[in-house]
Amino acid sequence: MRFAVHQPTFLPWPGLIHKAIQVDTLVFLDQVQYPRGFSWINRNRLKGMHGSVWFTIPVIKKGQGLQPIDKVHVMDDPRWQRKHLMTLEHCYKNAPFFQEHFAFFEQLYAKTPERLLHWNQVGIDHVFSSFDLFGSYLLQSEIGVRAKGTGLLVAIAEKLGASELVAPRAGKGRMDTALLKEAGITVSWLDYQRPVYPQLWGEFIKDLSAMDLLFNCGPYSRRVLDRAQK
Repeated sequence: MRFAVHQPTFLPWPGLIHKAIQVDTLVFLDQVQYPRGFSWINRNRLKGMHGSVWFTIPVIKKGQGLQPIDKVHVMDDPRWQRKHLMTLEHCYKNAPFFQEHFAFFEQLYAKTPERLLHWNQVGIDHVFSSFDLFGSYLLQSEIGVRAKGTGLLVAIAEKLGASELVAPRAGKGRMDTALLKEAGITVSWLDYQRPVYPQLWGEFIKDLSAMDLLFNCGPYSRRVLDRAQK
């Protein structure tokens, strides 16, 4: 079995979709520490008239100390939710597949989950299903594994009965490959080729949220991503 891990990011980028396609199971690390500094877990980029636009979910940090991702709460303030919807409409109302995906955001922002993980998981579900990836991931909390560093990867592999880890080559220096080898886990390094596709607003911007690809290419998005890897 091939597996990969990733943090549960907000409106993930196409690189995560590519990773999910390569494995039998993707595990989202929802019980590792929520970063104190910059994080993709509560923000991502889309594209507007003047370039990339940040979409950030404000979270409660003050007085919370070190929090695992699955315990982080979202600020209860409808203003940022309205701003997100207005900005989405301004950025993508002329996109070919705007209506198909804007309806999802309207429903999500009407529900306003309390925890960041729930926001992210609903977004991941929408993005993954749009790329024909159904039921292809598990949460760390679902499989009941607690460890740190490379030891967490080993524990997940043992729990899943997996023998091969798929990981981005850029992360090679951040894991103990000797420990993985000792545990009988081989590593396949992922070389992600960024897709280029039609975008609104001029010059192409890479590494945006996969929602930019979906707004612009709709049901053809998986084909765009697959072609980039050939």
